[in-house]
Amino acid sequence: MERRDFVLRIPVVATGLLGAASGLSLAACGGVPLLVPRGTADRLVVAAADVPPSGILLQLPEMEWPVYVRAEAGAAWVALLARCTHRGCQPDPVGDRLVCPCHGSEYDLLGRVLEGPAERPLTRFPVSVEGDDLVIVLTGGGR
Repeated sequence: MERRDFVLRIPVVATGLLGAASGLSLAACGGVPLLVPRGTADRLVVAAADVPPSGILLQLPEMEWPVYVRAEAGAAWVALLARCTHRGCQPDPVGDRLVCPCHGSEYDLLGRVLEGPAERPLTRFPVSVEGDDLVIVLTGGGR
């Protein structure tokens, strides 16, 4: 079984077992936590307090790719589709960058290309704060 298939199956079972619990946290590649957020595949909701300084990957079972979320300076938040724009592999957070394990593309933590072969930045989604929650809107393809 591929890692992606495993990760996608576990939250389905765990979410069913946890019922109304806010989400399940698993460790993803590189030690970055993976959390099953509240909401829908178009609108992810997570408590801001659940996002560690190193960031977090959010993914619902129906989502093909996770979204990497982290705090940025000045109380801003960044949400990036964790899918390399070169060949579609999942870049992993490594220090101050996102590194694609397939062909070595590197992105900064805002999704900008630092090193190819990727030529386009990662897809970025708007993040709003509603009370104690972060809301990431995935409709419209990001920016």
